[in-house]
Amino acid sequence: MWQRALMGIRLGSTVVNCADIEVMTDFWSAALGLVPSRREPGDDFRVLRGERVNLSLQVASSPVSARDQMHLDLYSDDVDAQVERLRALGAEWVRRDDDPEDTYVVLRDPEGNEFCVCLVDLVDGG
Repeated sequence: MWQRALMGIRLGSTVVNCADIEVMTDFWSAALGLVPSRREPGDDFRVLRGERVNLSLQVASSPVSARDQMHLDLYSDDVDAQVERLRALGAEWVRRDDDPEDTYVVLRDPEGNEFCVCLVDLVDGG
């Protein structure tokens, strides 16, 4: 019965709280190649649309004061190139972890939200 219920639901978007929706729209649109919904003066919610994924931004009434409960993992077969590109867009370096089974770089977006750029062998379907 639960399988039938799942056919009517899918993940639509991941939502990131932010203070400056314009800065975050510019950063994440460029970072992920997403197209923002039409900008209206004073809007406090925006969907950045992609072919297979959406990222939504919403203005938060209060800043996050503790480590976020969720973060984005971005997959790439060239972590160093993507990290360099994202830093040029305004991301801040946090740390790099190189383990035999897991390589990733932690960055912060312009508002301090952490996200990871993870090494994935895209040929093998990562």
